[in-house]
Amino acid sequence: MQNTLIIQFSKWPQLGKVKTRLAKTLGDQAAFDTHIELTLNVLSNLTSAQQGKVELCFDHLLDDSAGMSLLDACKHKSVSVSAQCGNDLGERMFHALSTGLKTFEKVIIVGSDCPTVDKTYLVNAINALDSNNLVLGPAEDGGYVLIGANKLKPALLDNIKWGGGNVLRSTVSNAESLCLSYALLDTTWDVDEYDDYLRWQGVSK
Repeated sequence: MQNTLIIQFSKWPQLGKVKTRLAKTLGDQAAFDTHIELTLNVLSNLTSAQQGKVELCFDHLLDDSAGMSLLDACKHKSVSVSAQCGNDLGERMFHALSTGLKTFEKVIIVGSDCPTVDKTYLVNAINALDSNNLVLGPAEDGGYVLIGANKLKPALLDNIKWGGGNVLRSTVSNAESLCLSYALLDTTWDVDEYDDYLRWQGVSK
């Protein structure tokens, strides 16, 4: 068994279909460009942390030029590329976690809109899995920026209203009902709304 697999979840870049909430203020092209920039930023954070094997997992893979900058970055950083499998986000994450756990002792998923997940945050997540089945990185909006596991049970990510304000609470409730131990990291934020975008720009510039 290898130790840790870190999977970055991302949407394949498509104009008008990524960062749609940002697009209401920035427009489709700027939202598309932001999606690319964020994805590359998170990928850089995860690879530079050097805490495990990194994989970039898209919602689907298209044969077009839109994602070439992301694929080129993966090739340059020796990051493997894969496609998500499942009908909703819960199924896709469960599939990625359970597949990864066949080879790795710990598997962690990070979203591509989560630039605050740095080396320290990753290390804390990996260490938490030494004594817990699950680790979650709470987001201010009620979701989470990170989920990791060393053990899973079916139904962990079932019946969750993805994108709502109770995603973390519902996941924790499922874990408790399945008798899976869990740890919560410090609460942080991701980039969904325009205010988040301005916050990120203030941090990164």
